[in-house]
Amino acid sequence: MNDQPLISHVEELGLSNKEARIYVACLSIGASPVQLIADQSGIKRVTTYVILESLVGLGLVSQTVKGKKTYFIAEDPINLERLIARREKELKEQRSNFEQILPDLKSLKTLPKDSPTIKYYDGEDSIKTILNTFIEKARQPGVDTVYGFSNLELLLKFFPEFKSTMSNPWRSEAGVHSMFLYTSEKGPVMKASDSSQNRDSRWLPPDKFPAVGDLTILGDAILMLSLGAGHPVGVTVESRELAQCFRVVFSVAWEGAAAYNS
Repeated sequence: MNDQPLISHVEELGLSNKEARIYVACLSIGASPVQLIADQSGIKRVTTYVILESLVGLGLVSQTVKGKKTYFIAEDPINLERLIARREKELKEQRSNFEQILPDLKSLKTLPKDSPTIKYYDGEDSIKTILNTFIEKARQPGVDTVYGFSNLELLLKFFPEFKSTMSNPWRSEAGVHSMFLYTSEKGPVMKASDSSQNRDSRWLPPDKFPAVGDLTILGDAILMLSLGAGHPVGVTVESRELAQCFRVVFSVAWEGAAAYNS
């Protein structure tokens, strides 16, 4: 009979591997001297004796003397339940200690002031909510321009409320100027409404620039949306340095897009 599965389960209750092997050996062979238990478990005699003493202390093994020999006997396996109770008690104490030190641990956690704050959003409703929340940053002092790059067809499909004015109504309401790069199969369709929508836009050919999402830079915040897959996701990053870096990249792209809008 292969005892390894039993040994593994007993070990999971809180015994060491050698303790589990010796306990299962004692169960399988009955009252036995140390040498026989060592042979059955595959553990050296000296080590077996030490572990048997430990198991006696745990109430899992008892010993008796016959003649001049000491025999060890495994107690009923129901006694293994005490191991579970002991672990439950230890876990309860650990949780109590953790709850006590958690405020002190939190007080030690400090992030550099310039560390980026990154948030991940999953699903259509979540994406639409963060766009509305994100534009609120436009109302902060010092924010006068939003920079964006998007696949226009995907953007309008995902946000049909943009179609009537070809613009984000929340941005228009906030009175923030927009610089917008976009791809569209229909060509530079936004140019005609730039003036009325407080916007400067430049078109890019989708065959050369196959974007499948949206990028927005507003103040110290960056919003990235993946709209091409069946399950949209979004990521926001708040970092002054990263936002500035993205604005520089946008400026390079803006200058390059002039060649397609002359």
